[in-house]
Amino acid sequence: MTTATNVLKWTRVFAVAMPVCALLILVYSTWVSSSVQNRLPAKPLVMSTSTRNTQQRCQDCHSDITDNYHTAPHARTLTRADTPSNVSDFDNKTFHNNAANTDIHLKVTNGHLNITTQGYTRPVSATWIFGSGTHAKTPLITWLNEDGKTSGIEHIVSWYADGELGVTLGMDEHLDSEGIGCLGGPRTAAETINCFGCHSSYVPVENGRLVLDKLEPNIGCSRCHLNTRQHVENMDAGHASTMERFSELTPTESIDRCGECHRRAEELGGEILPEDTMITRFASVGLTQSKCFVNQAEVMVGPDTVARLDCTNCHNPHRPTSRNWQDHTAQCLKCHDAEHDRAVDCPTAKRNSNCLECHMPSVPANKHLSFTDHWIRVRPATK
Repeated sequence: MTTATNVLKWTRVFAVAMPVCALLILVYSTWVSSSVQNRLPAKPLVMSTSTRNTQQRCQDCHSDITDNYHTAPHARTLTRADTPSNVSDFDNKTFHNNAANTDIHLKVTNGHLNITTQGYTRPVSATWIFGSGTHAKTPLITWLNEDGKTSGIEHIVSWYADGELGVTLGMDEHLDSEGIGCLGGPRTAAETINCFGCHSSYVPVENGRLVLDKLEPNIGCSRCHLNTRQHVENMDAGHASTMERFSELTPTESIDRCGECHRRAEELGGEILPEDTMITRFASVGLTQSKCFVNQAEVMVGPDTVARLDCTNCHNPHRPTSRNWQDHTAQCLKCHDAEHDRAVDCPTAKRNSNCLECHMPSVPANKHLSFTDHWIRVRPATK
């Protein structure tokens, strides 16, 4: 066989083989990409910059939910400084920061919370107060930095549900007695936008600057139900509902949706240890570590029904959380009765006992505040 014939032969082989190889590579790459994507957490939606349907529009059909939604903590996560409750809690108050030995004076004037202290040369003001008041409320000082972007300072003074002012959670070791640091924790432009993103339904941003007069504060329907616009369009056109329901998400997807603001485990970085008391602040993180969550697919609650555990078992996001422990232990007893294919029963307590005291205790975060530990587990016996 001549050299020319060999070349022609192999040219034909490559002409056939190359498209096949290219197709296999494409299929493999797509599979790998899909596989990796399925393992990666969804990007947190900590802000919304596209206009969404207002809650009033949702009320047209869902008044059974919206009429009393104002009672839910989600409905008051971001309030202006001059609201009656904030005036009552902050106006004409002085707080002495023992750690830095500074006095901080608070006065509500012309819609702003004015803050003065001997440690900083001029007064500053906060327009927005973050937090529903269920646990605490914290002012955020905002200004435009040298790049024209909105930056902030999480104020070192917070109001707590016990009715007292105190050092903001996490700032107990904040010892600056002068300069901007004595006002609290500086936040970058990105961090400041994220603060508003988790406390608002609509966050307009232009070149890194928050357009605060167009902000839609508090968590409305469209902040958690991401396809409300499409849902309204379908309903107006007489089509079937495409409303996203949390019950149709997997338990992990559901908890991750709450975790957009209440934290996800992978965001904490490093190993998550049961003795780390900081975890109690992030209920969604603790819950995902629990055997009740990890093993839920192994438990049957009906002939053809697998157990389901996510945040909504105990927390109705449209209402205040029940303070009656029996409402919560009733959820435990749906699975824990030791019958066939169900969860073990507690060997040390009666079935009418308060499960939370042992398995989900309240853990102090500071002198004013405690959090329920959502890492449900058997704990070492205490004397």
